[in-house]
Amino acid sequence: TMGISPGWGWLLLPVCQALVVPREVSSRPGETLSLRCWYPRGYEAYNKYWCRGASRDSCHKVVETVGREAPRQRGRVSIQDSHVFCVVLLTVEDVSEADAGSYWCGVERMGRDLMEPVTVRVVPG
Repeated sequence: TMGISPGWGWLLLPVCQALVVPREVSSRPGETLSLRCWYPRGYEAYNKYWCRGASRDSCHKVVETVGREAPRQRGRVSIQDSHVFCVVLLTVEDVSEADAGSYWCGVERMGRDLMEPVTVRVVPG
C-alpha cells in the first residue's frame, strides 16, 4: 500500500463517530500539506470529496474518492479513503500561497451532504 503509514500515523480522535476535521491547518510554501477528515461509520462506500470556497453551497470540488479506497490524484492534489479508520486524507504537494483559504470535507449523500469546513493557512518560512 503506497505510503499508508505516514498518512494515517496519528489516529487520536474517536474514529467512525462523526464528521470531524481540524479547524485550521498550516503549511509553508513548497511543503506537502496533509489534511485528515474523519467520517461516521456507515459512510465507507459513499463518495468523499474536498471542496474549496467560502460557502458550502458555492464551493467547488477539488478532488473526490468516487467511493473507493484507491488514491486519486488531480495535479498536485490527491485524496485517499481508509474504510477501516473512516478517515479521508487530502494531500497537497508543493504548497503555494494560492492554496490558502477555505476548504470543506464532504460526504455525498441523499439530501444535504455532510460537510465540515477547515481553513488552510500558508505561512512564509
